[in-house]
Amino acid sequence: MTLVVALALAAPTACSNDGPDAGEARLEVDGEALVERAGGDRDTIDGTTNLHRGDRVSVHDGSAVMRLAGGTVLELREGFDEAADTALVMGDRPELEAGELLITTPEAVDLEADGTEVHVADGAARLTRAFGMSVAAYDAEIVLDSAGVPAEVPALRQMVVPDLGRPPQSPRPITYDDADTWDRRFLGAAMALGGRLEDFADGLTSNLPEGEGRTPGFFRLVLPGLDDEGAFDAELLADRLDREPGDTLIGAAISDLGERGAFADRWSAVFSFRDAGAAWGIVALDQAVRSGPLIGSVEDALNTSFAESAFAPPPATSTPGPSATPPATPAGPGGADVPISPGSPGGGPSTSPPTAPPPTTPPITPPVTPPPALEPVVNPGSDLLDGLVGGLLGGLLGPGG
Repeated sequence: MTLVVALALAAPTACSNDGPDAGEARLEVDGEALVERAGGDRDTIDGTTNLHRGDRVSVHDGSAVMRLAGGTVLELREGFDEAADTALVMGDRPELEAGELLITTPEAVDLEADGTEVHVADGAARLTRAFGMSVAAYDAEIVLDSAGVPAEVPALRQMVVPDLGRPPQSPRPITYDDADTWDRRFLGAAMALGGRLEDFADGLTSNLPEGEGRTPGFFRLVLPGLDDEGAFDAELLADRLDREPGDTLIGAAISDLGERGAFADRWSAVFSFRDAGAAWGIVALDQAVRSGPLIGSVEDALNTSFAESAFAPPPATSTPGPSATPPATPAGPGGADVPISPGSPGGGPSTSPPTAPPPTTPPITPPVTPPPALEPVVNPGSDLLDGLVGGLLGGLLGPGG
């Protein structure tokens, strides 16, 4: 018995059969990584190995996955874009020394970078160590402690800590890179949705007559759901008059479909986030608005606005006779006139018809139609809010709504 105990104590520590213990990890390399053991040995790994406290791993080719206790997964990779190769020291609080790290945790995990403590809870986030450190929350909640200076980073925000102990910058909307596989994994559907919404906004702005699309009446006409929002009035719209009508339409549609707080609060949150630099797909995701109803609402609004432009009365081509009375037409959205009956620009015959028949003007064909659906960058059968990790997002926005 004494011999067995002695052999057990002498054997090197390994991950338990139930998975890694605290301070340990199972490393799986797709490519090549260098592991510098706490005892001084150096191993080149192109498969799997166990990591223990004090072991340093750096990925020079490809990528690697570290599986920690409790289901937390850390992903490392060779330098992407301007980032360095990921280098990390294993411990109770893994420390990122260089490059980028993707964290996915079903509960919570504590890490460190450039002396700043990072607590990531319930979701996915990116940690970067370069000049200072920065974090970006896909759907996790992050709390930082930089030499006693705390800060919180909500989901879909990012933050930079330039130097240890200095107040971190305020959270900003998360940004993404189309070529980054991590961004595409967690934000791909939002990226595709944002592109479509930008195209819709540009199409509306370019097809509206000058001065059109800047009144509550116009937006109530093209977005009928706003009729039920008593808070939507000229005062609420006043601070958006310098914005292009198409941009206002997208924000109004997201505010209309959102359910987080009162309408005026949603309106403020949507446009404040947008003004801070968020892409429209990220804004929709932040408001938990599904892509299907949003795309449908915006397409209906575009069709309505195009129809109004098509049937707008053309400029007068002749001067009516002295006894002629201009036909009465009801006021349309934004002060434009809407003919009494579609397709009859004059509204009725003049009491003094001209000697020659007036030229006929066919209905205007909208020069731009809503763009075709983009190929999704994630599983097309999933919805934008049905696939993301974490309870905040509720799932990926998908084409089905």
